[in-house]
Amino acid sequence: MATLLVTLTATPDQDEARGRYLMGVQPLLHSAGGRLVKRLRVTDSIVGTGDTSMALVMDFDSADAIADVFASDAYQALVADRYRAFSNVEILVTEDAG
Repeated sequence: MATLLVTLTATPDQDEARGRYLMGVQPLLHSAGGRLVKRLRVTDSIVGTGDTSMALVMDFDSADAIADVFASDAYQALVADRYRAFSNVEILVTEDAG
């Protein structure tokens, strides 16, 4: 199993681009077998820049399933909106450390 961790910093005044991106990427993640663990809104930062405004955690059967989503033509069609909607994006593939 692999876990997708995404952190996002929203760009102000880009609600339309953000909506298009989020509405487009969610079905791709679910179609690849992604199971939502948690969707989070950041309310405070103890250490760091404090720019991150939201995060997403999803489990997948494999790291390849995650990679395939982001390499797909359907996802690539969303990248321009991602750049407009978010000033910073971290898309991380993780595994259980325990």
